[in-house]
Amino acid sequence: MKTKPWLLIIIIFSFSTLYAQKDENEIQLFIADVIEQYTAEAPENIDLTTFYDNLMYCAHHPIHINQATRQDLEKLTFLSDTQVENILAYIYLNGGLKTIYELRLIDGLDMTDIRRMLGFITLEDKEPFFKEIKLDKLIKYGKNEIIMSGWQGAETKQGYTSQATSPYLGSAWANTFRYRFTSRNRLLAGYTASKDAGEQFWGTMNKGFDYNSAYAQLNDLGKIQKVIVGDFQASFGQGLVLHPSFSIGRSSYVLNVTPRSVGFTKHGSTAEFNYFRGMATSAKFGNVTLSTFYSNRYIDADTANGKFSSTYKTGYHRTESEWRKKETVNQQVIGGDVTLNFSKLEVGTTAVHTRFNQELSPDRSVYNYFYFSGRSQSTLGVHYRGLWHNVSFFGETALTDQQALATINGLSFSPISTVSLVALNRYYSPQYYSFYATAFAQSSKINDESGTYLGVEVHPAAKWMIRAYADSYKFQWPKYFISSPSDGAELLLQTDYTSSKTTSMYWRIKYETEMKDYSALSTIMPTVLPYKRISLRYNLNSRYDQLTFKTVIEGNLVQIDQQPMTYGSTAYQDISISFPHPQLTINLRLQAFDAVNYNNRVYAYEQDILYAFSIPMFYGIGTRYYINLKYQLSKHLALWMKIAQTCYSDGREYIGSGNETVKGNRDTDIKMMMKYVF
Repeated sequence: MKTKPWLLIIIIFSFSTLYAQKDENEIQLFIADVIEQYTAEAPENIDLTTFYDNLMYCAHHPIHINQATRQDLEKLTFLSDTQVENILAYIYLNGGLKTIYELRLIDGLDMTDIRRMLGFITLEDKEPFFKEIKLDKLIKYGKNEIIMSGWQGAETKQGYTSQATSPYLGSAWANTFRYRFTSRNRLLAGYTASKDAGEQFWGTMNKGFDYNSAYAQLNDLGKIQKVIVGDFQASFGQGLVLHPSFSIGRSSYVLNVTPRSVGFTKHGSTAEFNYFRGMATSAKFGNVTLSTFYSNRYIDADTANGKFSSTYKTGYHRTESEWRKKETVNQQVIGGDVTLNFSKLEVGTTAVHTRFNQELSPDRSVYNYFYFSGRSQSTLGVHYRGLWHNVSFFGETALTDQQALATINGLSFSPISTVSLVALNRYYSPQYYSFYATAFAQSSKINDESGTYLGVEVHPAAKWMIRAYADSYKFQWPKYFISSPSDGAELLLQTDYTSSKTTSMYWRIKYETEMKDYSALSTIMPTVLPYKRISLRYNLNSRYDQLTFKTVIEGNLVQIDQQPMTYGSTAYQDISISFPHPQLTINLRLQAFDAVNYNNRVYAYEQDILYAFSIPMFYGIGTRYYINLKYQLSKHLALWMKIAQTCYSDGREYIGSGNETVKGNRDTDIKMMMKYVF
C-alpha cells in the first residue's frame, strides 16, 4: 500500500499540534500511568525496575521507527502484538515513514496510541555506532551515574524497642547505593548495594551492606549479540520455563496477555530474589539465535538436617531468625534457548536444569501436595510465534522431568481496523512446577490451572475506546485458602475518552467471582463459599501548561455467599507541578479511604523517588497524603525527597503487627535520594 500524498497532507494539517517533545515530568507521569494499569491490586513488593528501565531508556534514546525491529517495539509495553506487527508491516510495504504523522495511517493506531508513542520514537538518525570497542571512545561517550537513597519511618516500630521478643539487629534507617556506567549501549556496568530497615550495617552479625549485586554487559560483538557477567535475568517464550521477573497478566491493556521474550537483561535492582548470578551469552547465526547461561549463587532458606521446606524470598535479615536463613542453600542453574526466526514464524526451545546442594522437602499439606521435592529438576519448553495473513498466533508447551505438562496458546487479530481481538487458552497440570515460571495465570504459581481468556479493543468513534476481557478458570486441586477444587471468573469493561491532547478520562468496572475458605465461629473446619467482588473506578487526567491533575474515585462491593455486602472506597487528587526555573517538580496527593473490611481493601499506585515503586494497600478508615519533590540542581546533580503519611480515623490505637507495630494512628515515611551524573 502506497501512501496517498493528499491524505498525508490532511493528516499533517489536522494534527499539526500533536508532535512536541515530551518533557521529563510528562514522560514520568505517563510511565507511572502505564505501570498503574498493569499493576492494579498487585503485591506491594513487586519489582518493576526492568519494566521502568526499558521505558526510560527508550525515552532518553528514542527508537528510530524506520529502523526498529520487533524487539525494539516490544520495549513499548503499552503496544499490543497486533499494533507492533501492523507498524512493521506498514514500514516494510511503504519503505518507511516520511513524517511522524504518518503513524495515523497505520491500522490499529489511534491518536491516543500515537501520543503515547511520541516520547519514545524518532525519525532522526541513531547515535554513531562503533564496531570496535576502544577505551578512549568508551570514556568519551560513556556516562556514569551514582545514586544514593535513604528512608525511614518517623514513628518507632516495636522491633526497635525493648518490648520486642525478637528485636531487630540494626537501625530503622534503610539505604541504597547504585553505580551505573553506560557507553552507547555497547558497554553497561553497575553495582547495587542495599540495607533494609532493621538490618545491621556494621556489627557482630554483619559488616557492610546486607545485599550486594554487580553486572557487566557487552552488546553487538559481531555474531555475539550480548554477554553479561554477574547478575542477570532471563525471559524466553511465554514464561512457562523461564521468566522470573514481573509478568504481564490481566490488565486494562486487554490485548497484552503474554510476557515479551526479551532474552537476557542485567539485574540492577534491589530485589534479592528471582535473578541469576553467573554468565549469559546470546549469539545470532543467520536466522538462528542461541542463548546460554550458567548461574551459581546461594539463596535464603530455613534449613535443618540437610533439607529445606521452602525458599525465603523477602530479602529481610533483620532478626536473628531471619539472619540464620541468609544464603544457606547453593543453587546452580544451567540452561539456554535456541530460536529459529523466519519471515513470519519464530520457533524456539528453552531448557533449564536446576540443582540444590540440599534437598527441597516442602511441609506437605493438601494445597501443596504436588509441589516439587528433591535436589534437581529439569524443564523443557517449545515456544512459537507467527503471523498468518492478519492473524498473529503464539504459544508454549513445557514438560518437566517428572512428565508434568503445561501449555498456553493464543491468537490475536483485527477483523477491521477499529476492532482487535485476542484469545488465550491455558492448561497447567497439578504436577507441573517450575522455579522460574511467570506466565498468564490466576494463581501466583504456574500449576493446577486451566482457563480461557478473551479480550477485545474497539474504537467506535474518534476519541473513544472500549476495552473488555473475560477470563474463566478452574483448579482441579485445593489451593491456599481454598480447601476443595474450585473455579472462578473475572470480567472487565473500560471505556476511555480522550477529549483533547491535554484531557482524558476512563470508566472501569470489574467483576470477580471465586471460591474461598470461610471460617465461621460455630465451625471448626473452614467452609468453601463463593466470593464475589465488583470494583468501579473513574479516572480523569488533565494538563494545563506545567500543571497536571489526576482525579480518581474508586469503590468496591464484596459478598461472601448470601451474607450482606460490604463496601470499600477511596478517592484521591494528584497535582503535579513542573517549574522550568529552577528545575523543580512537585507531586502532591491527598487521599481518603473507607474500607473497614479487609476483603474491601484498595490499592493505589504512588509517585515516588527514582527506582522506588510504591503500591500501598489500604483498609480501615483514614486519609493519606504525600509530597514528592525532584530538584534538578544542574545537568549533573538531582535531588529527590518524599514525605508520606497515613492517618487512621477509625479509633485504632496501633498500626501493623509484630515487630512492625506502630503505637498510635499515624504512619509516616520519609525518603531522600541523590543522583549524580558525570
